[in-house]
Amino acid sequence: MFHIAYRTLFKWVKLYKEQGEARLLSTYKRPWNKTPKELEEKIMLLKEKDPGLTLKKAKEILKSESIKISIKGIWGIWKRYGYAGFKKENLTNEFTENVSWSKEAIGKLNQAKEIYNIGNINESAQILNSIPVLPKNDFIFQIPDSYLNLRRQVEKIPSLFGKIPVQSYLKKIRDLYKKCKKRNLYYSAIRVGIAEVMALSWTGEPMKQLKKTEELKNILKRTENYYSNSTLLLRFSLLISEGITCTHLLEIGRASEIARSCRKMLRRQKYTSSCFMLNLGILNTHLDNFKEAEYWYLKTLEKESGKSKKMIESYLANIFYLKGEYKKAIHALKNAELPEWGQRSRILHCHSMQSLINGMPHKAISLSVKSLSSLRKEETRGGIFQAYFTIAISYCSLGEKQKAESILNKILPFLTKNKLKRETSILRTVLFRTTNPQIRDISSENILPVVKLALMLKNGNYWRAFKYADKKGMVADFHRYVFFFPEAVIRIIEKGNPTGLPKTMLQLPVFNKEIPVYHIKFLGNLIVYKNQKYLKKKLSPKDTSFLIYIASSRRRKSIRLERIYKNFWHNSKHPSRNLAHLLVRIRKALRLPSHYLYIKDDRLFFNCYFTTDYGEYTEHLAQAKALLRAGEWGFAKREYLSAFRLFRDEPFKKMYDDWSDDKRLEILFGYETEVLSFTKKLNSKGRTKEAERLLKKAEKIVPLMGE
Repeated sequence: MFHIAYRTLFKWVKLYKEQGEARLLSTYKRPWNKTPKELEEKIMLLKEKDPGLTLKKAKEILKSESIKISIKGIWGIWKRYGYAGFKKENLTNEFTENVSWSKEAIGKLNQAKEIYNIGNINESAQILNSIPVLPKNDFIFQIPDSYLNLRRQVEKIPSLFGKIPVQSYLKKIRDLYKKCKKRNLYYSAIRVGIAEVMALSWTGEPMKQLKKTEELKNILKRTENYYSNSTLLLRFSLLISEGITCTHLLEIGRASEIARSCRKMLRRQKYTSSCFMLNLGILNTHLDNFKEAEYWYLKTLEKESGKSKKMIESYLANIFYLKGEYKKAIHALKNAELPEWGQRSRILHCHSMQSLINGMPHKAISLSVKSLSSLRKEETRGGIFQAYFTIAISYCSLGEKQKAESILNKILPFLTKNKLKRETSILRTVLFRTTNPQIRDISSENILPVVKLALMLKNGNYWRAFKYADKKGMVADFHRYVFFFPEAVIRIIEKGNPTGLPKTMLQLPVFNKEIPVYHIKFLGNLIVYKNQKYLKKKLSPKDTSFLIYIASSRRRKSIRLERIYKNFWHNSKHPSRNLAHLLVRIRKALRLPSHYLYIKDDRLFFNCYFTTDYGEYTEHLAQAKALLRAGEWGFAKREYLSAFRLFRDEPFKKMYDDWSDDKRLEILFGYETEVLSFTKKLNSKGRTKEAERLLKKAEKIVPLMGE
C-alpha cells in the first residue's frame, strides 16, 4: 500500500518492539567504531573526580589499569561530555555556551521535542538525560527539574541567574552542589559553585563569597604539579571572584595583585574570550580603576552583538555614571540588558544623581525614595546604602549638613552589622573623624581610590582631588563628596575663579548662602523654619494651604497658573488678582524677596527651596519597608516609629479648599493604613502594649480610625 520495502518495515517493527516509539523517531545512530559506553563513562569520571587532570596524566592512569587509548581518544571523550574542546574565543561562565553541538545532541534534542509535543514528558526527559552534554537551549526549561538527571540540572542552573528570586536560586544551587559532592562529581560541583559565588555577590555577603571561592579553589588545586588547560575558565572565574570579594573586605593590595595576575593570563592567551575581558573590567570597576575598566568593556563590546552587547552596555553605563556623564548613563541603561534583580533601581539612582547636579535636590530625594521602594530583597543591602547616601547629600546640598550626617549615622549600624566594609569605610573614616592612621595615609595600598578622593577633599586639597577624580574617572564621586566640604568651593567662587563644577550645582544653597531654604511642618499646626531658624508668622487658613501646596510641589521649578487657579479659585472671576494678593502676603510672612517667588508668562516660578515634614515621613516609610525586605526588623521598626512621630495632630485643620480636602484625605488614609499594618506586625511579635500606645495616638489624629 505504501511501497515500503519488507526489510525497512521489518527494521522499524524490530526497533519499536525493542525500544518503543522514542527509538523509532530517533535520527541518531551510535557509530560502530565509538568507544564502548562503559569505558567512555569511566574516562569521563576521571575528569569529574579530578578537575585539574591533564590528558597525559589520564593516559598514564588508564595504562596502569591495562586500558590502551590515545590522548586524542581521551580528548574526544572529554569533549563529548563537555570538559574540553571549548569555543576558546567565546568562553563564558554559562558553560553550556562554550560547548559545541554534536550530531547526537541535535538528533536527541529534536527527538525529545517530538515526544514532548505528543504529551510524553517522562520519555522526553529520558531522551534528554541520555545526551553526554547538552549545549544551551530553551527547550530544557519546559521540562521540570524532577524529570531531569543531575547533569541536566547542572547545565540548566546558570541560565536561571537573575530570572528567579536570589534566595530561591541559591537554594537550588546549594542542593545541586551537595548532590555533586556526594557523588564525587567535583568538576560539576565547581561549575555549580561558581554560579553560587556570582549570586552571593548580589546578596552583600563577601565573607560567604570568599569562603566559597576558597573552597572551590581547594577542589581545583594542583595535584602532583599538573594543571589542565581545560580548567582555565574555572580558575579565571574564581580569581575574579576572589578579587572582587577582597575589594569589599578592603584588602585592596591583594585585589590589585589578582587583577595584575588576570591581566597577565589574558596576554598569554591566543584567543581572548569576551567573558574574560568583561570579568576583568568588573574587577577593575570594584577597584575604582574606571579608566581600565572602560578599556576592557569597550574591547568586549567589539566582539559581541545582540543580547550580550546590551548586557555589556549596562556595565558601560555604570562607567558613564561614575565619569559624571549622567545623561549618557541613563540612555545606555534604557537600552541595556540588565538582570531583573536590579534594573529599575539602577535607572532611578542615575536619574536622582542627575537631578541633584541639575540643582533639583528635592527631585533627587523623591527618586531615591522610589529607588528604595523598587528594591527587591536580593539587592536591598547595596541599594539601601546608595539611596540613603543620595538623600543625605541632597540635604547637604541644601545646607543641612547636620541632618545629612544624622541620616548617615543612622545607616552606619546597618552597614556594620551586614559587614559592608567598603561602604562603612566611606562613612566612618571619610565623612567623620577617624583615628585609624592607615586610613588617614593616602599613600597606603589598602585604601580605595574613592576613599583617597574624599580624604583629599577633607584635607582641603580641592584641585588635587579634582584632578585625581578626572584622571581616575571618578567625577560622580567628586560631585557627591564635595557637598560635605563646600568651604574650598566657596573660597574659589569669592575670588571669581572657575571651580570646574556645573553651574547648576553652584546655585545650590550649600555654595550660595543667599538662597533661602524653608522647612514647612504641617503634620499638625503650621511651623516654619527659614535656614534652620524658627520663623514667626501669621497666616490665614487659605494662605497656609497655599504655602503647603507650593512647598509640596517643589520637585518642579515652576507650576502652571492654570493648575493653581483650578485648585484654589476655580469659581472665581479674577483668580489672577487673588493669586497676586496672596503672593504678597506669603512673601511678607516668609521674609522672602520677590525675585525668589514670582509670576512669569503663565507660570509661578521658585528660586528658593522648600522641605516638608510630610516629605520626611515618606522617606522614613520607604526606608522602613526596604529594611523590612532585607530582614532587618530592628532597623525597620526605628524608621516606622520615626515616621509616625512626625504626626503631631490632624493636618489641614480649618482648611476647606479643594486641594486641602483632597490632600488631607490622602495623607490621613495613608497614615491609617501604615499604622494598622505596623501594629499588626507588632502584635505578631508579641509587642501588644507598644501597638496599643501607637493606636491611641493615631486615634487622636484620625478620630474615626478603625471604624
